[in-house]
Amino acid sequence: MHRALLSLGVVVLTAYLLARKKRNQGRLRHVPAQGEKVLIFGCSSGIGKALALTYAQRGAKLVLVARRQALLTTLAEECQSLGAVFAWGLAGDVTDVASMEKVVKEASVRFEGMVDTVVYCAGAISVRPFMDSSGIKVSGKQVVVDKEQGQEADRALHAITTINYFAAVHTTRLVLPMLLASSGQPNLMVISSMAGKVGAPTRAMYSGSKHAVHGFFDSLRVEMVPFNIHVGLVCPGTVDTELRQSAVDLGSGSSSEIAGTTKGKLSPQAVADRILLASDRREREVYIPSYYYWALWVARSWIDALAQRKYRQKDS
Repeated sequence: MHRALLSLGVVVLTAYLLARKKRNQGRLRHVPAQGEKVLIFGCSSGIGKALALTYAQRGAKLVLVARRQALLTTLAEECQSLGAVFAWGLAGDVTDVASMEKVVKEASVRFEGMVDTVVYCAGAISVRPFMDSSGIKVSGKQVVVDKEQGQEADRALHAITTINYFAAVHTTRLVLPMLLASSGQPNLMVISSMAGKVGAPTRAMYSGSKHAVHGFFDSLRVEMVPFNIHVGLVCPGTVDTELRQSAVDLGSGSSSEIAGTTKGKLSPQAVADRILLASDRREREVYIPSYYYWALWVARSWIDALAQRKYRQKDS
């Protein structure tokens, strides 16, 4: 019985590796790395910046979108020095539809109406227990509610859902015409998180917004099959960026440290390399590091316990 299962596993793994190799070779024939038209949202720092520089080294044509024009200008110059055919920095706020309409219109002009690859990297995070953010405290048998802090939690929830979910959706709506105009194999890559697959304490608002991302883009993927537009989701674990320090729920009422260990955190470059590879291979969903595949498949029942350990909280 064990030998039969092992043989089946070898067959499945071999078939997967062959299919992955075929996907990789197929897209690079249609979309050569040199001159690939790439549009990146959220790239002034962190993963997005590393990804822009990595595409530049392959000789891509880049349009880079973020809020801070000064950082974009510097990044565009660096990309061109690394080998990008061209790199344009366009300042815009992904949460502002009118702003994105202007940015996408300008990007369309730069790319002559079509794009090969769109990557949505913009995002925000939450880092506090939901009761803490909401101003709810338990002391013995007494429950105390801070209504003002509860309103701050509502604002934080709106902010994180807007940038992680709503902005990703309306940005997709705006770029679809350029993807549809592509004669190659157009890709839409969305940077999600392991929080989009598994919830964890202190990440409730963040995880909720990322679960919504998966629901939308998993559905869109099927709708885009007739048009040969690939939709891929990339789910990193903890990444070494400044995202946690700008969390939406770190308001004036917060006196606690940011929960969650950063042990074994990923570098932005490692994640960027994997995103680029996932795009070349047109992979459906990627977990980083790769052992998360096994965690989700084999040990799903352990996930809650592991999450509690990673984000261990002190008893009240």
